[in-house]
Parts: sequence; C-alpha cells; structure tokens
Amino acid sequence: MLRILQVIANNLGRGPATVRLPGSVPSPPGFRGRVILDPTRCVACGVCAYVCVSGAITGTNEDKAYAWQYEPGRCTFCARCVDHCTGRALSMESEPAPVYSRPGELNVLQRVPFPLCRSCGAPTRPLTEEFLTRAFDRVEEPVRELLSLCERCKRRRLQRNMLAAAAEDGKEQTQ
Repeated sequence: MLRILQVIANNLGRGPATVRLPGSVPSPPGFRGRVILDPTRCVACGVCAYVCVSGAITGTNEDKAYAWQYEPGRCTFCARCVDHCTGRALSMESEPAPVYSRPGELNVLQRVPFPLCRSCGAPTRPLTEEFLTRAFDRVEEPVRELLSLCERCKRRRLQRNMLAAAAEDGKEQTQ
C-alpha cells in the first residue's frame, strides 16, 4: 500500500507525461472530408441534394441563380453526392473539418448564376462543355445554340422549325 502511494506521489510531481506530436496527424489515403462545390462546373440539376441521405445538401432555384447549401454538421461523408454529380462539380476535402463551437458555423451557401438566354435575356440552366461532351458524342453548332436558350425560346424555335418543315412537306406533296 505504501509503495503505490509513493508511485502516485512521484507521478503527480513530474507533471504531464503526454508527448505532443509535431503538427497534425496526416489523413489516411482516401479520407473523405467536407464536400466542396466548384460553381463553374455545376449544372444546377439538384441530384446532389436528391441523393444526400442525411439532408446535408439542399438546392434551391432562385430567380437568377441556383442556391447550393451544405451543412457539414449533418453530413455522413458517404460521398454519394460526389459519385452522382452529373457535372462533376463536387469533390471532398482530404483533411478533416476544423473544430467549431456553434452549430451552423461551417455551413456553406454558394450561388451558381444562371447564364442568360441568347435570345431574350431570361435566365437559363448552365451547361458546361464537359457535360455536353459527356452527354453527346459531338455537339454541333445548331444544337449548342439551342441549348443556350431558355425553355420558352427553345419551344418557340422548335415550333418554328416544325412549321417550316411542315410547309416544306406540303410543297413537296403538291409538286
């Protein structure tokens, strides 16, 4: 009994025995940290919010932009959003999230601006070059021009093309 009390007194007299590591511990390969959005690659489709099991990602259509919001405190770091991102705009940090003291302190809100329609100037969905080349083998100029229009102008253009084609067919049938 006396021996144990002597060991305890010696340990208390020496102070802390923990050896501090220099810097921080490196993250292991494949570590999944916070989700990062590259707004230049985002096509504002909302698939990331749809597949997010924890509801950490939400997307809202505003008048002139797509509002992408991420709450790391709710995230399970499953990477489903990254795997399903159609525009390949999402990635994950390779470092752990920093320590925070207030809920919502690390929340991120980014707005992806909608490009303007070439015909009327109304906002339209963004389409990146990478997305177009993945969706189509090659994108010809008429298709590229049609994709740069808002939904209303696309409908008008397609209706005009259908009327012109019908008129052309009518001429051929009468000859």
